[in-house]
Amino acid sequence: MSTFDKKMKIVGIILNFLRKKNRTPANIIRTHTIKNIILINNKRLGDFLFATPAIRALREANPSANIVVVTSKQNAGLIGKTPFFNKVVFMDNSLKDAVKTGLELRSLRPELGIVFHSKCPYDFVALTISGVRCLMKHYFGNERKVLLNICDGYIFGGNLPPVQNNLALMEQLGVVSMNKDMFFPAPVSPKKPAAHFKIGLQLGASKADRYFPISAASELISNIHAIDSKCEFHLIGAPQETILGEKLMDTIKDECKPNIVNHIGKTTLHQLAEKINNLSILITPDTGSLHIATALKTKTVSLFVIKQTNASIPQQDVHLHRVLYASDYLNQNSLHDEISLLAPIPVKEIINAITQLRAKI
Repeated sequence: MSTFDKKMKIVGIILNFLRKKNRTPANIIRTHTIKNIILINNKRLGDFLFATPAIRALREANPSANIVVVTSKQNAGLIGKTPFFNKVVFMDNSLKDAVKTGLELRSLRPELGIVFHSKCPYDFVALTISGVRCLMKHYFGNERKVLLNICDGYIFGGNLPPVQNNLALMEQLGVVSMNKDMFFPAPVSPKKPAAHFKIGLQLGASKADRYFPISAASELISNIHAIDSKCEFHLIGAPQETILGEKLMDTIKDECKPNIVNHIGKTTLHQLAEKINNLSILITPDTGSLHIATALKTKTVSLFVIKQTNASIPQQDVHLHRVLYASDYLNQNSLHDEISLLAPIPVKEIINAITQLRAKI
């Protein structure tokens, strides 16, 4: 038995002892009569957005419930006034934060606590201390399946996209919804008419081998500028991706540079959402920006390495999105890039996808 497994066994014994007198199976919960619900999702912003269709379904099932969302401090810019929950509490992944959060929530005596995505066991510690009666969890496909006996209901990810898994977890409560539309959980200004076509480019991703190749981005800008000299290119990304924007600008032809606006590392999450909301199309790997665009109904061309049934490709408004997979082009002439696994995707295919989407109203 590994050290981790030993720790989880001890944690399980403690949490089971604390919960043994205060448990309600998910299948007998009466969702429409619940007064207080705690929802934990304190991973990355994309993971939070994946849970929003399930959050909407809960709200529709119980319009009067007090729904409290627990998320990470880094997601603060993601959250604003919304009718789908009443309060936000911030918790990072530490025992100290988990205990503090649990004590803060204890006065609510929550009947239901749902973990959409979080780091185990801090999520269970917080909910157990809060005194939750029914505890449910979505175990992501790559997450260790531990402490199952602490849950009163759970679902394993791995075969379906996260949005569908979160909705499937709701079905254990008798809450059934076919609406897979994500929402951005803060007010965003209405889309503005644009004088010129605006293409967003997200160069970075969660891993360097999923970056949008600099050579591909440079070729893309050059080719589109030759067709539409008024087209604007907006670079977006996190502060740690600033170097990618600098490298790209070093490769860009002088005549294209006036059309490029570099926002990388210069926006808050909410400002980023405002930028994405007013793009004509976003070109991006699998990133939080893709999921913001999906939630805001901005057209996207997304770049993935291989086709997977559990991939986080857009689950809504399929007419607004095109998904390209590097694995589809491995036997064809491809770009030469020493890092990115996305390099086999030909620039001409990305441009074709942009052209198809541009033609759609």
